Amino acid sequence: MITYKQYHIQRFEHGHKRWVARITRADGQNIRTILPASEHPYLDTKPTASAEEAEELAKKGIDFGGMV
Repeated sequence: MITYKQYHIQRFEHGHKRWVARITRADGQNIRTILPASEHPYLDTKPTASAEEAEELAKKGIDFGGMV
């Protein structure tokens, strides 16, 4: 698990050669999204071919995805 800004990112294999990154807030609060307006305990990225790709997708989601 790595910490990026105020979030934790955990990479894990979800099926054969399908990697997903799970994003949680470091302070344990729910993640609020802007569109659609909702709250979640965590968010998962879409499956990717490698752990590194999943991590990069999570970072892009944190930076540009409208999470607060």
